[in-house]
Amino acid sequence: MGTFLTIIIILTVLVVGGFTILIAFVINKSTTQKTQEFIENEKQEMRANVEKKRKELHPHKAALYSQVTDAMVFNYIKAVTYNKLSGVILNEKHKPIVSFERIERGLHTKGHMGAMTKKQTFYYDFTDLEATFYCDDMLLGRFDKTGTIYDATDKVIGHAKHPMKASFDLQLFTSSQHRLGEDFFPLTLNNRQLATINVAPNYDDIKHVSSVKTVFEELGFGTPIITLTDTPTAEEENWLTAFAIFETAFHGHWLIP
Repeated sequence: MGTFLTIIIILTVLVVGGFTILIAFVINKSTTQKTQEFIENEKQEMRANVEKKRKELHPHKAALYSQVTDAMVFNYIKAVTYNKLSGVILNEKHKPIVSFERIERGLHTKGHMGAMTKKQTFYYDFTDLEATFYCDDMLLGRFDKTGTIYDATDKVIGHAKHPMKASFDLQLFTSSQHRLGEDFFPLTLNNRQLATINVAPNYDDIKHVSSVKTVFEELGFGTPIITLTDTPTAEEENWLTAFAIFETAFHGHWLIP
């Protein structure tokens, strides 16, 4: 009996010790600052992946920001030290018009995302709910946690505060998703309300989505993200497209809560 108890204690210590080492390894990997060289290599690989999917995109005649919807299909990879989401955003005709890839790591939402349309390239750096936008390899601007928007010279030019959101799964005769919180929020630029941004649905509650038919027919998604309330300038059109893509590809799926 004594020998058996000793074996149980040893096995328990080994198992607990192994889990402790694994957890310590994951925390260390998650919190270790990546070198600039590592980040640049990751960005180049991300760009190449998005470029490949760009070939599948459909051309557009009208302004792209008006065609970006909350419908996307994607692949989700959850690794030990990072999470990756890659896919395409669809228009109301079920056609892909934006390709994207997004990577996050760490104990908080920190990472970057690349996105391409047929005509433009967008890049995003983000930490938690703060993000910096680039358009065609040029700094467009950024916004902070309060929703304050800054241009490339760090001048305050507007406001867009994303509302808090939560969702739950209602199980009655059938399972259905319900989202709590505001359905849209205003985007102000250059001293006027330019548009409203529709809040994307919570894809992370729905899990893996790889079928266009599922997205449109079963889930009922496909609502345009942007609703104009004023006429945009050429630069404001870039902001509108950047926010539309960010809403679906970022707020539509939380990789790290």
